[in-house]
Amino acid sequence: MTTPLPYAEYPTTPPWAAAATPAAPEAPPAPPPPAARPRLFVRFPEEMARAARPQAPSWLPVVFWTLLLGVPGAVSAVRRGSAARQGGHERYPYWLAFGTVLAVAAATSTFLA
Repeated sequence: MTTPLPYAEYPTTPPWAAAATPAAPEAPPAPPPPAARPRLFVRFPEEMARAARPQAPSWLPVVFWTLLLGVPGAVSAVRRGSAARQGGHERYPYWLAFGTVLAVAAATSTFLA
């Protein structure tokens, strides 16, 4: 019985070149220790998120227009509420002012009539 001949192996690199080994990926730099991290020296750091926001519009013109004519107070509340929302503030103070003044004006006119 004859032994099978081995398959021929053809090298892909010349014999005088060293075999290339894949480079290991670099590890990300280690984070600084907790004592070296910058911190805010304020009592309530969560309040600092509001420091960069623009000032919210005043709600007094809503009161004025609601007392004067009624419907323009709603228009003023819509416009000021959207401006406040763009600045990152809440809309409800303008509608609260509109509803309170409208209710007080309605109660006063009913009482006087």
